[in-house]
Amino acid sequence: MRFRFARLRRGFRMRRAYHTVGCIFEENKTIAVVSLSRPEQLNAMNVEMGHEFKQMLNELPHTVRCVVLTGKGKAFSAGGDIQFLEDRARDTPHHNTQEMLRFYDRFLSMRRLKVPIISAINGPAVGAGLCLAMATDIRVTYSECMLQLPFSTFGLHPGMAATFFLPQVAGYETALRLLLTGDKINGKQAKEMGLVSECLNEPEDVLTKSLEIASSIASCPPVGIETTLMTLRRQQELYSGGLASALAREADAQAACYATPEFLEQVLATKERISSKKKQR
Repeated sequence: MRFRFARLRRGFRMRRAYHTVGCIFEENKTIAVVSLSRPEQLNAMNVEMGHEFKQMLNELPHTVRCVVLTGKGKAFSAGGDIQFLEDRARDTPHHNTQEMLRFYDRFLSMRRLKVPIISAINGPAVGAGLCLAMATDIRVTYSECMLQLPFSTFGLHPGMAATFFLPQVAGYETALRLLLTGDKINGKQAKEMGLVSECLNEPEDVLTKSLEIASSIASCPPVGIETTLMTLRRQQELYSGGLASALAREADAQAACYATPEFLEQVLATKERISSKKKQR
């Protein structure tokens, strides 16, 4: 099945224009395709995107039975915006703890949706971007897609529920390996490790396949889908004291790491590399 994408001209409209996220609907508004939309920054996640992401999800019509999350352009998401990270390095630990809890909640508010969420990982997914995908219910990618959780290389504790979802999805040892080394893996390896349920040959096939899965879900009677989803998500909540406890620990630990000179050094070095690449274009 091939899907034709078209922004709705009639019927439901979002109440406001969004700058960092986008949404189109398929199959009579039963499927919402939500995109992270800062393509020039590889969909890096910042406060504005978090606000808009949460608000857009709150505005989805009741007809939606499945959400597909993807990235605009060539990346799914490069993770935390570099300026946001520099700001954290120059802030106080106490304020950073609260700031990170708010930052997590804006994106992870998607977990309060009572419909399945599929990540169509159409390009590199790094750091918080990959964590966001891990917090969805089903993940699809392609064989050469680059995936990485580079927190350790920045001298940073993982965040965005990485320590909660990754061990459940891929197992404790795989979680340790990926989080402690910061190694890059490709989509084929991610499939072998259990991070994704589907690995395709080409990036352009990822969204098509994700929509096929979404269509299959949306065609089922909704009560059975919703109750099954809630049961499985509640099972996840039994892990390690629950999601809220894991996020509180991550926020505290990240705040402590932000205060170290090593973290600021890595952020500034990364910022310089990004600036140099832009000048070479």
